[in-house]
Amino acid sequence: MVLMWMGIKFFPITIGPMRTLTARGIRLKKKLERLQLEVFETYPGAAQDLLGIPRKQRGLPELQESLVRLGCRGDVATRRLTGDELDSINCALVAKDYAEGSYLAIGDPSEIMMILPRPGKVGKAR
Repeated sequence: MVLMWMGIKFFPITIGPMRTLTARGIRLKKKLERLQLEVFETYPGAAQDLLGIPRKQRGLPELQESLVRLGCRGDVATRRLTGDELDSINCALVAKDYAEGSYLAIGDPSEIMMILPRPGKVGKAR
């Protein structure tokens, strides 16, 4: 797996809870595609690693402060957010990169590509 080669820790999709999440993601992808929405996969932990910011397990305040330093505004700068909210903001940053054509795509093109930020984007205003 490319993530392993990149030194990024992840949970294999074959372990119990990940199977459930994977199946849910596949169902959601199909529903969104029926609505003619473009769908891609990302992984906030990998995005955080590539951006050089802490994952939520290292502390929510540290992750939140890092997102603000990257230029995020709104609730992330004004109130304490949950780990899931912070991960969602990180995924939104990846979606922005994707929309702008500045991203890293890994995986099997016959399935679904995982979209990540390009390494070296740290500190770019968002």
